[in-house]
Amino acid sequence: MESGRLDFLGRFSISARLVFLFVVLLVAMVGSSLYLMRTLGQASQTTEDAQKVSDQLDIIAGVRAAFHDLRYWQTDLAVSLLNLAENNATDARARLDRELDRLKASMPTEAEALRQSYQRFDAVAKQAVDAYTDDQRVIGNTLFAQARQDGMDVDRILTDIEGDLRAKAQAARQGVLDEFSSGARFSMLMTIGAVLLGGFLTYIILSSILTPLHRLSAAIRGITRGDADVELPPPSRDELGKMTEALELLRDSYEERQKLAEEAGRQRSTLFDAIESINQGFALYDKDDRLQLVNSHYRQLQPGLGDHIAPGMTFADILRVAVKLGIHTDRPEEEWIAERLRHRGEETGRLELFAEGRWIQINERRTHDGGIVAVYTDVTELQLRQAQLETAKEEADRATQVKSEFLANMSHELRTPLNAIIGYSQILQEDATDAGNTDTIPDLQKIENAGNHLLHLINDILDLSKIEAGRMEVYVETFDIAGLVRDVQTLVQPLATNNRNQLVVDCPADIGQVSSDITKVKQALLNLLSNATKFTQDGTVTLKVQRTSGVAGHKLAFSVTDTGIGMSEQQMSRLFQAFSQADNSTTRRFGGTGLGLAISRSFARTLGGDLTVSSEPGKGSCFTLTLPAEAPKAKEEGTAEPAAAPAEAVPEHGSAPRVLVVDDDPSAGHIIGSHLAREGYSLLYAKSGPEAIEMARLHKPDAITLDIMMPQVDGWSVLVALKKDPELAEIPVVIISITNERSLGFNLGASAMLTKPVDRNELIEVLKRHLTPIAGTAAKDAPILIVEDDPATREIMTRAVEKLEFKAVALSNGREGMDWLADNEPPLAILLDLNMPELNGFGFLRHLRGDERWANIPVIVCTAQELSARERQILGKNAQLVIAKGQAAHVELSQAIRNITAQATRSLAGKVT
Repeated sequence: MESGRLDFLGRFSISARLVFLFVVLLVAMVGSSLYLMRTLGQASQTTEDAQKVSDQLDIIAGVRAAFHDLRYWQTDLAVSLLNLAENNATDARARLDRELDRLKASMPTEAEALRQSYQRFDAVAKQAVDAYTDDQRVIGNTLFAQARQDGMDVDRILTDIEGDLRAKAQAARQGVLDEFSSGARFSMLMTIGAVLLGGFLTYIILSSILTPLHRLSAAIRGITRGDADVELPPPSRDELGKMTEALELLRDSYEERQKLAEEAGRQRSTLFDAIESINQGFALYDKDDRLQLVNSHYRQLQPGLGDHIAPGMTFADILRVAVKLGIHTDRPEEEWIAERLRHRGEETGRLELFAEGRWIQINERRTHDGGIVAVYTDVTELQLRQAQLETAKEEADRATQVKSEFLANMSHELRTPLNAIIGYSQILQEDATDAGNTDTIPDLQKIENAGNHLLHLINDILDLSKIEAGRMEVYVETFDIAGLVRDVQTLVQPLATNNRNQLVVDCPADIGQVSSDITKVKQALLNLLSNATKFTQDGTVTLKVQRTSGVAGHKLAFSVTDTGIGMSEQQMSRLFQAFSQADNSTTRRFGGTGLGLAISRSFARTLGGDLTVSSEPGKGSCFTLTLPAEAPKAKEEGTAEPAAAPAEAVPEHGSAPRVLVVDDDPSAGHIIGSHLAREGYSLLYAKSGPEAIEMARLHKPDAITLDIMMPQVDGWSVLVALKKDPELAEIPVVIISITNERSLGFNLGASAMLTKPVDRNELIEVLKRHLTPIAGTAAKDAPILIVEDDPATREIMTRAVEKLEFKAVALSNGREGMDWLADNEPPLAILLDLNMPELNGFGFLRHLRGDERWANIPVIVCTAQELSARERQILGKNAQLVIAKGQAAHVELSQAIRNITAQATRSLAGKVT
């Protein structure tokens, strides 16, 4: 029966049972309270009624007292006929009326009867008093006897009313007592019933909870002991039933857990075996840095220390044991321990020197609970091999350096005679032309072409060697793209004409500028265009320049497209390999070394871009050179970007010819300045007419480029002011403007008129034409000093100087040059080689610039030497121009001499005036 009851209650949750118990007890309490409230309400009403009866009795007593006073004073008045008795009777009558009015509120009928009876009494008594007053005693006595009878009627009514009220009051008091007694008995019975019911329900509910709970406790103890057959309480839908289900799952999974524990034990054993079998030391530390596990290899790595290591020791304790055993360096013990503790837990890995000279690589990792796993690897042999590799690398670097020095020396030794061959062939051609001996010119041209071809090959091999050695230097400057394209077009046009090709250039005039190494960009473009014209006959070669933008930023793309023989995929796969062309037939048919494209791609990638190709046999090829708008910063120590001269920089005395650029548009002025700076001119800038006139008077430039359309003071006014000033009138003025009023410009004294957008070559040619003649009119006695150790080159330089109608003094080394300077007046300029015996070019420059007498002598360096960034920096501070000995060296030299001597002559003229 009890089991069935518990099973029934098991259908409900424990909270539902407790709520049920609470509701039952609450209902009992509420019912008892409601009954008591009703009983108390009835008792309160009865008490209220009793209180009303009591109030009525008080009123009746007041009526009785007032009537007795009235009757007394009426009787006294009848006897004494005094005014006092009459007044007191009046007061008693008024008081009686008030009491009757109060009684009327609760007992109107009785109050009305009493009022009529007392009024009859009062009327008869008044008549008796009047009779006594008239001395009619018999009548008065008769009336007074009648009044007494009426007064007795009033007393009888009052007695009856008072009796009824007292009876009601007694009944009300008895009712209150009865109701309180009944309520007390019922409350007692309800309390006893609630206690009995609550105790019974509590017992039943607690039994339904505690009995399964005891069974669960016993089952848990049994499972804890490992008894998988323990009996569980019957299933139910309450909370204990859920616990029973969970315990049943626990009991059912006990055997599985045992199997898993056994499997985990086997895996742990396997892991220990694996750790033990690895050829590296292994140690595991907990979060408190206490040793938990080590393998035997760890102990073997530290002979002597391994026997003293035991689980539970901290890492610091192990270090102190090592110190006691003498396993540490010569440094103080605490310092040695502190250093190792400082690196504790670093995951970057470190090398340490262990006992017996072993180098151990230590790698430590933090576990998820804060512990440390340490792996110790013996890398002693690896260190030995690394040392051997470093030694081999040093030897290889020395070999590379020797190779580079050899190549540099060989390039110098090869270039020097080649320069002589090329120079003499050019001089002989000029002499033959002047003498009208045209028969020898083709042979001389063949000599020059062969020399140029060999020189080009040497330059390519040298460039390739520098690229392979990672020593290719980058010199970044900002230059005008359109100007570069025009220069390249001028150089490539004859090649295209030779193969009857049409050269098409698609370059927007407003494409702007780019910051890069102009020499390498120009060389790459020349290589691409030369190849295109070489492999195309009777076709079209197109150079297209455009700006592009993408994820990597703004880029500049030079596309060279031809309609030549084209290439297959296989041929393109080895196209950019050094000393490789499309195939052997190409080499036999067109010649070449196969270095140009390899060098061009290396240049492109060095500058942060790339060189790609697409082609189809028989239809032509398209090479695309992409460059970033801003060249990447150089990573090599030797790479340096030459500093650009500030816009308003004033050149020192004795520098290249100065040109004042006058233009209110900074962009237009900068473009003109870029053209001139590339030709070696020194620049001044003015943004307005008044500023131009002021700077012209202050600096006396060698030439002026002048814009016309300027605010406030226009170019015509500036030109008039310049020509009116005697000190400025002789300065050549080249007008560069969108206007084309040539007659007005020439009438006002302009030397030349150019229309925007200005053509670079035209601008340079105009300035050369108006600046160079000055050199022939002054300073004829001042010679040009040539310092060159190679006799052939020295002879070529001497002829170039003399052809310009200057005197030449030629010496073979820097020491002779310094001795000549000490004994003679300063020369007009110095042409200087760098590689010389006794005193080389750098030593010569150092002595030259260290003496105030020669500090301002213009120096033109002519060298075949490959210059480093530092050497370029030295020359940039001490020389006006550096000319590489090569194909067009004599042309560049002649032009440089004209510019330098023109400036020097103008300076001397200024001193004379």
